[in-house]
Amino acid sequence: MIRCPECGQEAPDDARFCDRCGQGLTAGARPVATVEPLPPGTELAGAYRIVELLGRTSEENRYRAEVIGVIGEFRELRERLASSPAALDEAAGAKPEEAPTLADPSSSTAKTAELHLREQAVTANGAAETATPRGDGDAPATAAAPSDEGAVVLSVEAAADADEAPAHALESPGATENRAAEAVESVERAPEPMPAEDLGDVFGRVMALSLTLNHPAIRRAEKGFATGGRVYLVYPSSHLETLAQRLTARPLAEAEALALGIQLCQVVAYFHRHALRVNDLCPESVAFDDNGRLQLTGLDYVSNDNELQELPIFNDGYTAPEVYRARRVTKSADIFAIGALLYTCLTGERLEAESWREEAGPVRFYPPHVLTPALEQLIRRAIRFEPEARFSNVDELKAELVKLAGTVAIRAAALTDVGMVRALNEDSVLALELRQQSLVRPETSLLYVVADGMGGAEAGEVASAIAVDAIRAYVDHHLAAGPDAQLPDLLREALEEANRKVLEYAAAHPEARGLGSTAVAALLAPPEAAIAWVGDSRAYQWRDGELRQLSKDHSLVQRLIEIGQITPEEARHHEHKNVITRSLGARTSGPAGAEALPQFRLKRGDRILLCSDGLTAHVEDERIAAILERNREPHAAARELITAANAGGGTDNISVVVIFAD
Repeated sequence: MIRCPECGQEAPDDARFCDRCGQGLTAGARPVATVEPLPPGTELAGAYRIVELLGRTSEENRYRAEVIGVIGEFRELRERLASSPAALDEAAGAKPEEAPTLADPSSSTAKTAELHLREQAVTANGAAETATPRGDGDAPATAAAPSDEGAVVLSVEAAADADEAPAHALESPGATENRAAEAVESVERAPEPMPAEDLGDVFGRVMALSLTLNHPAIRRAEKGFATGGRVYLVYPSSHLETLAQRLTARPLAEAEALALGIQLCQVVAYFHRHALRVNDLCPESVAFDDNGRLQLTGLDYVSNDNELQELPIFNDGYTAPEVYRARRVTKSADIFAIGALLYTCLTGERLEAESWREEAGPVRFYPPHVLTPALEQLIRRAIRFEPEARFSNVDELKAELVKLAGTVAIRAAALTDVGMVRALNEDSVLALELRQQSLVRPETSLLYVVADGMGGAEAGEVASAIAVDAIRAYVDHHLAAGPDAQLPDLLREALEEANRKVLEYAAAHPEARGLGSTAVAALLAPPEAAIAWVGDSRAYQWRDGELRQLSKDHSLVQRLIEIGQITPEEARHHEHKNVITRSLGARTSGPAGAEALPQFRLKRGDRILLCSDGLTAHVEDERIAAILERNREPHAAARELITAANAGGGTDNISVVVIFAD
């Protein structure tokens, strides 16, 4: 009988999966001894005092511990039973046996944690240095900084000296004798460094990697020690949210999944550049710290391509098929795991792994899961059954993810309402998609306009309609002629053309003298965007939880704010708050004075709002931001904005265009 390392359930020797938790099992594995947790208040090696148990499996406990003698300092500890005979005998008071000879690191059966081609030393400030092994003479080896490229050599002996080795570890014997008193004092201040083999295979592996690798997305152990027949790894204390916990609320949106996939590719590429495979990528080993930064917590199963692990990990649904089939495993297995993780992030399901020893398992997207076709094809390629059919390397996968992340899909809604007081709605809105699907010249342009008419006796309604029609015709004509014009210039000129059309109508219809309109417009060629306006109709951008007004009102109160006579809050209640200084048709001749912002790039998650002053007169910017943030659909956001303005009084017509960049 063998015992599941995850939940402790016993299973027959030939079992491949645990009946209770589904954990993959290895035939012939040694039974795992249960590690009973220590009670709070237990002191370890005179350095740490256990505060609480954070979690446990059948073979490991995790604690939150305080650093003895330092108020407010805490660490996280991982605990296992000491697996080496020397550590167990030492804990029982017996004479330790001689450490076994380590395997030839060039052998195909060598374990990663046994590779010790280089000895490691630690400087006084705790930074790891790599030294070439000594020759036959007594001269010390020359210290050399570890290279960022090439194979990483993992040394369990490095774990022994990790935090406790003095700065003179590479000095000559004479210099060492001169520092004898300092060494004794150092031993009294900190726990005695333990022999590397006392950490065991798993913790020795993690400690060696923690000393060797240096990437912000890798959670590394600070030190390791043994006491009372148990071994420990010490980590900085931090609150981590695993990907599994995050996915309990809902699957990730495509933009979130793409961002996560790119970050995973970056850190996995770091391992691959050092000739290592991660081997443990699953929702439980991917986490996020308090600042939302990615952290890989699973260093227990990192290996190189030549290594044949005695106990390979089987994260069902994330481990590549070739691992189950006992085939040669390469870095392509990590590519499979990234693809499988993205599948889970987007669907909330894991891939079925039960048949992977012989054939590819079913991969279900639609129904019920609907993904962008290009993203679905990317995931299907990453999780192909045969390794050679996947992406050639993780950088190729990352490049495709970056390309998809740069593609912005636009959803928009345009609504207008008469309000609670006015008899006529003098506003006009436009949402227009100009699409040319072609392999030679694929183009998509999106035009959105809000125009607020004025003049009375239906003149305002006519002016806003003329403005919208003129802007649409001008943009459509010039886009069809060629893509030479810059978007901001094109949009500003379209507003000036609308001004000319309004003036022409006023000249031909003396009874409509005094008619005019404000206008604000957005022209998008995703991901590029341009904004232009005249008057006090506004454009806003919501990004990363913050709302920013893009346009600047052409109004009397805005001018008073600029010269410091009133505050923005006073402007909201000023007696001349409705007096505008520019509009379409305001001047009998000459330009209207439309302005345009420099062209800018949309990001996934951006939300753009165009609106008339009927909205901003009754809804504060903070409330606008909250409405844009909490609504998942642009139509729902537009509807709530108009409802909020009517609830605030609805003294004017209300028009909004809400644009979501996905």
